[in-house]
Amino acid sequence: MHVFKNKEQCSGCTACMHSCPVSAITMVTDEEGFQYPDIDLKKCVNCGTCRRICPFNNKYERKDVLKTPEVYAVKNKDETTRITSSSGGVFSALAEHILKADGVVYGAAFDSEFAVKHVKITKKSELEKLKGSKYIQSDLNDIFLQVKKDLTLNKHVLFSGTPCQVAGLKAFFKNKIPEKLITVDLVCHGVPSPLIWREYIAMLQLKMKSKLQSYSFRNKKTGWHNSKLYAEFENHKSLFNDPLLDSFNDIFYKHVALRPACHSCVFANFERTSDITLADFWGIEKHIPEFDDNRGISMVILNTNKGKKLFNNVKNELIFEVRNKKETEADQNLYKPSKVSPQREEFWNDFNKYGFEYVAKKYTGYGTTIKIKRLFKKILRKS
Repeated sequence: MHVFKNKEQCSGCTACMHSCPVSAITMVTDEEGFQYPDIDLKKCVNCGTCRRICPFNNKYERKDVLKTPEVYAVKNKDETTRITSSSGGVFSALAEHILKADGVVYGAAFDSEFAVKHVKITKKSELEKLKGSKYIQSDLNDIFLQVKKDLTLNKHVLFSGTPCQVAGLKAFFKNKIPEKLITVDLVCHGVPSPLIWREYIAMLQLKMKSKLQSYSFRNKKTGWHNSKLYAEFENHKSLFNDPLLDSFNDIFYKHVALRPACHSCVFANFERTSDITLADFWGIEKHIPEFDDNRGISMVILNTNKGKKLFNNVKNELIFEVRNKKETEADQNLYKPSKVSPQREEFWNDFNKYGFEYVAKKYTGYGTTIKIKRLFKKILRKS
């Protein structure tokens, strides 16, 4: 008895686990650090609920959708919010509106060890936890059950996550979506291994001889178009635009450690799973250059009437321009999944044999070779 035939058919959304009528399913971490459903055959009654409910293997429901999704280029009027956000700061505006209505907001956050987990916030002062990109698959744990409880208490709920997580939540509700649940999905490049992330953090702390204090995937010191990784440590040292720091991002964008299902993602298309889709509006400088000040522009796609209503409620806090679908095509992952790397198997073999630092030096710009190249460039500039 299996929920899926192979790992390319499982996004790890947890819908099957929370829908099992006899609690026979748990999420178990595999050798690459990804979670998959495991069925206790002693409890299983072979009802098939897990397979029927899986949004990855079944056509995901899209109800109340607009005939033509509305596309906007958006930036938050509050400059502090925008600078501390990955793109235009739209999520903050949406979240604050829900919180003001005594609602709750769910999203991905770092824990004290910088593992990424979905959490619930109930007040504006907690919103900082959810701001900023986090390019690791978040642990959903029992979040779907918490969402259900909040909705039972008649709370407004805003849930944000990857498209597969949103689809999983909707499948958990058997696609009978409560009126007070609003979903936001993010255009996703794919989710890299939490195991690789954990080993990367350990190496950073070892090299810097200090515990990590803060981390940003998209620091805008050099502008939105050229945002960089940034890390601060408890010994008051920091890293920015550094090969050691960049090694994780290099692995991410080489597609050698993404979840297998990411390469066959059924949600990577313009028919989104959510009420609202958010992303960076890459390429906007070509269409309306006067709108782009290099501080971050969000792409907002309104997919449902519910999403449109929420966006209209926060418009006064935003600066926006109506755009069209054609202009969204610069973001390839809005239309197709990331291709698998031909080096993926080799990467994992190397990692299992030699550890993270070895693969960082072999597959990224970190290591002796890049240092020599940079030194050589400096010498050429001085000569």
